[in-house]
Amino acid sequence: MTTREREDGPVDGSRVKALPAAEEFAWARQRRADIRRAGGVLDLVLPLREGGAGPALFCAPPLVGASWCYLALLPHLAPEHPVYGLQLRGLRRPEPLPVDMAEVARDFADRIRLTQPHGPYHLFGWSIGGNTAHAIAEELERRGHEVGLLVIGDTLPGLPNSLSVADDDLWLVCDFVLRELGYQPVVEPDDPDPVRRMLEVVRGRPGLGLHDWPDRQLLALPHVIRNNLAVAQRHRPGRVRCPVLFLSATEDEETTEAKVASWDDCVSGPVDVVEVDCLHEHMLLPEPVARIGAAITARLAGNPKSSAATADTSESLIATGESRT
Repeated sequence: MTTREREDGPVDGSRVKALPAAEEFAWARQRRADIRRAGGVLDLVLPLREGGAGPALFCAPPLVGASWCYLALLPHLAPEHPVYGLQLRGLRRPEPLPVDMAEVARDFADRIRLTQPHGPYHLFGWSIGGNTAHAIAEELERRGHEVGLLVIGDTLPGLPNSLSVADDDLWLVCDFVLRELGYQPVVEPDDPDPVRRMLEVVRGRPGLGLHDWPDRQLLALPHVIRNNLAVAQRHRPGRVRCPVLFLSATEDEETTEAKVASWDDCVSGPVDVVEVDCLHEHMLLPEPVARIGAAITARLAGNPKSSAATADTSESLIATGESRT
């Protein structure tokens, strides 16, 4: 979760709010469009694009639990590749939430195998979805299946505990829900009932995609998000053998070298690195996702070096096709 677009300084309720950047407005518009296109569907496996004779790409959900955001990838991924979004339990209907990442990985691996009985399997996860995608790859390999490609979208194997799931920070989770679903994030740290405030914002903006959701489904969002975060924080990943493509957002404070090095104990196969000139939270906006789509397309085609020719070869996309072993 981020408060970059709303506040300067740490979360303590005392900062002066900053104006949202232009990218934040673009992200909100794109999120609303994604929800409308996806129809708010919360199936555990959401077909984002079916058909085509090429290898399918399975996308693990980011923190919000839904994979509608990966619709942004479709115009930039070769049309012969089917794309499926994996989505967390507890959003579509009331049911027990997973207790650990191993349970999440087993569940998603089962769903992937039902969708595509035979490998190799190709996985992509942006943000916390990268942790989930790695865990799925680990589970599939444990079962003896081949993983042809694992794409990790700018995440670290161990999430910091500073990403809070405490009761006192429920306001932050509700604010995150609004931002991630294209609404104006307006919940305050001192709000006595942040969940009610979240519902008021959604009900007050009909036409943005979620106005016809029942209260039960809306109330499930903070619950699922907090569980997803807790599961990821407790997880200690093992090692995968498959080829890895690591996508790094270069406008964040962490260097690409540090990000990639953090995965050293978790991968044993080749690692390619693509740097994208944006913030982490803006990786699926049109310009960066075009470069990401080109890089993934090239690797699905078995020709990683061609992605540099397919995408803009400015400094915004570098190290494409260079392997680290």
